[in-house]
Amino acid sequence: MISIGIDDTDSEKGLCTTYLAAVMMSRLEKVGRLVDRPKLVRLNPCVQFKTRGNAAIAFSLETKQPAVVKKVALETLMELSDFSGPNTNPGLVVAGELSQTQSCELALFYRRALNEILEIKDAKEILETYGLWYKGFKNGRGLIGALAAIGAALPDYTYELLAYRAPERWETLREIEEDSVWKADEMTYPMTWDTVDYHNRKIVFAPHSSDPVLFGIRGCDPSALETALDVIRSEPWERKVIYKTNQGTDAHINEAKLSNVVEDRSYRLKGIVAQVPKVIVGGHLFFRLESDDGKSSIQCAAFEPTKNFRDIVKELIIGDEIEIYGAVKKGTLNLEKMEILRLAERTKIVAPKCPICGRRMKSAGKGQGYRCKKCKTKAEDKLKVCLERDLETGLYEVPPCARRHLSKPLLRVEGKKVHLSR
Repeated sequence: MISIGIDDTDSEKGLCTTYLAAVMMSRLEKVGRLVDRPKLVRLNPCVQFKTRGNAAIAFSLETKQPAVVKKVALETLMELSDFSGPNTNPGLVVAGELSQTQSCELALFYRRALNEILEIKDAKEILETYGLWYKGFKNGRGLIGALAAIGAALPDYTYELLAYRAPERWETLREIEEDSVWKADEMTYPMTWDTVDYHNRKIVFAPHSSDPVLFGIRGCDPSALETALDVIRSEPWERKVIYKTNQGTDAHINEAKLSNVVEDRSYRLKGIVAQVPKVIVGGHLFFRLESDDGKSSIQCAAFEPTKNFRDIVKELIIGDEIEIYGAVKKGTLNLEKMEILRLAERTKIVAPKCPICGRRMKSAGKGQGYRCKKCKTKAEDKLKVCLERDLETGLYEVPPCARRHLSKPLLRVEGKKVHLSR
């Protein structure tokens, strides 16, 4: 049994690490037997030099020809990597059966890759210590993801079916019949999700770049993914793979206090709204969250791509107790989800009503209170009245068109009151 990890072979211009892995697995089936489903592992979304979704791939193979496996894997990586990309630094790792100690260390390395900005030397130290076979190209940063993918333990996981285009179509517009996509979603939701965005009336499961991916169907049941695939009418796909993945699990989210937040990590944080949300040019929305003791705070943002989620954020007022989810970049937490724990009272000061006729009283003069001209009743002061809030407690999420790969959709959340985006 050997495990193969691959990362950082794509670029913003084209090609795709998942496609490279799909081709590699197909070729390696001639010299071995694939074990379990391949893993598609998303790593720290805050990494600035990532290529697209920061995904790495790993799969396991039973073989009697490990030397041939390494040769085929390396040839495939050289053929299907985009070395022209400035942030493309491919990494390939092949590991034999690991001891329990090694498995634990690689699992810890995966957790670090989810939460930290690791250095290439961090990966090479483990590779050299355990004598793992590897090849790194250019600066070799892909070795981090390749090693992390091999070590990834997925206590919670979902699936994604990726269908790939024929190479001669890569530079052309995708041909997908939209009505069939809506039908597929209708037939398989909630076993599949994020295929379409109901509120914004968008199909969101197909990329717009020139890479090999035709579309990806996400869900919790491989048979539901296959059903959706059968319903969708599109250009012929060349190949498909169902990956086991940490997408949709919140694996990147850390629970912490506001005082302990550091850059380039993702958190779940409790606090009190300390500033009325403010809209700036471009439609981006900002407010400040403060700790209970008022000693720590952080700026929070709902950017324009989160669309209707901003309507919820706009309703927040000072004093609301909330829990927020998101990545911290440049001192600002970019909202992915938000739970409203307690709503503050919204009040206004009004003139009292006459207890007889029910009309609002008028001022009787400075310092003389209020009176009803009709009934001659009097009152000393204005009243503070509570206003209804167009908001409820519970969890709210950004729409599918703005959802991060790792962010858990609310339909997967149990034991909490949720407000689905659809």
